Amino acid sequence: LEGLMMLLLPLIIVLMMKLSDARTHSLRYFRLGISEPGYGIPEFISAGYVDSHPITMYNSVSQLKEPRALWMEENLAPDHWERYTQLLRGWQQAFKVELKQLQRHYNHSGFHTYQRMIGCELLEDGSITGFLQYAYDGQDFLIFNKDTLSWMAMDNVADIIRRAWEANRHELQYQKNWLEEECIAWLKRFLEYGKDALQRTGKNKVIYLSTPEH
Repeated sequence: LEGLMMLLLPLIIVLMMKLSDARTHSLRYFRLGISEPGYGIPEFISAGYVDSHPITMYNSVSQLKEPRALWMEENLAPDHWERYTQLLRGWQQAFKVELKQLQRHYNHSGFHTYQRMIGCELLEDGSITGFLQYAYDGQDFLIFNKDTLSWMAMDNVADIIRRAWEANRHELQYQKNWLEEECIAWLKRFLEYGKDALQRTGKNKVIYLSTPEH
């Protein structure tokens, strides 16, 4: 899928992240839905990264969540991959429905993209950050504020979605808890699994990540 990622770069958000000696570590999941798949581009892609390192990949062609790092494959049992494969098949269908809804709201047809990024960072001093946001056609659409349990909408269409999502307080609290607790727990676990490989490549550099997932 390396060529696919390069092909998608002009179409999706590019995240630039600078790694420093502060030893900030991050776990990020990116999801990308496409309204008109073709030319070798899947309808849905999900990818996970620890820092700059790809760790997981799922797409609507294989419909399997698979490891992208040997240390992930060695440390996670088959039932982990099976369980998250089923979850991502559900996300694939949800993305298709939500993208069609957005196209109706905007009165759009043709090729359009819908993206989600979720993740967390663990800083050297032990503090944490968490982030969850959506984009439509590569532009910010909705951004979650975990401290106020609210969404920031970027236009009138996003505001329609914001009102619906903010009506579900249970889901808002779930997202906050995932960002502050579960995401950090997974990050620490993955850093332990991959500590040798991550330490070898943890030098100062600028990383460009394409954003297919969360």
